[in-house]
Amino acid sequence: MLGPDFRFPELRESQYYQNAIRLGTQLLGIDEKVTAGGHMIFKPALYGAETPWHQDEAYWNPDVHLNSLSVWMTLDPATLESGCMQFIPGSHKEDVRWHRHINNDPLIHGLVADDVDPTKAVACPLPPGGATFHHSRTLHYTAPNTTANPRRAYILVCSGPTTKRDKPAHRPWQADEREALANANIDVEVF
Repeated sequence: MLGPDFRFPELRESQYYQNAIRLGTQLLGIDEKVTAGGHMIFKPALYGAETPWHQDEAYWNPDVHLNSLSVWMTLDPATLESGCMQFIPGSHKEDVRWHRHINNDPLIHGLVADDVDPTKAVACPLPPGGATFHHSRTLHYTAPNTTANPRRAYILVCSGPTTKRDKPAHRPWQADEREALANANIDVEVF
C-alpha cells in the first residue's frame, strides 16, 4: 500500500512516524525537518517470493542528488524464516548499481541488482515494533516468508533537501518501465 498516511492521516501522529522523522533528521545531518513518504508491505504466510537485492535510489528521480533514508518497522516478528531485512554493509558509500526488472519484465515494478555477493549480507531479525534505518543506496533484500504467519512492515522514507545534478544519472530501467506502461496503456496512481 503506497501512501498509507494520505488515506489515514492519523498515522502522522503515531509515535513511529514522529520518531522516524526526528531520528531521520538527525541521521541525515540536516537542520530542517525531513519530508516523509511511506508504504506498507505484506508478506503472506508461506509465500515463496523474495524481495531481490536492490537499492531504493534505483527507483527514484535520476535528476537530483538525494539525501534519503528508509525506516523499516516490522509489525510482526521479522525472522530469517519470515523474511527479515538483510543488508550489505558499506554499500551505501557506493553509487547506484545497474538494476534490471524482476524476470526482465519492465511491467514488473520490482528491481534486481545482480552483482551482489550475498555472503557479505548481515541479517537483521526484529521483534514487532523494531526498526532498521538504511540509506537510499544500501543494498538490501528480504527472503520469502516460509512461516505460517504473515510478515507486515511499515516503511517511511525520510528525505532532506535535494540538489539538481548537472547531468541525470543513467538509469535506463526507469525509461524501460515508463515505455512499457505507456504501451500497455496502464495508468499508475502515485500519492
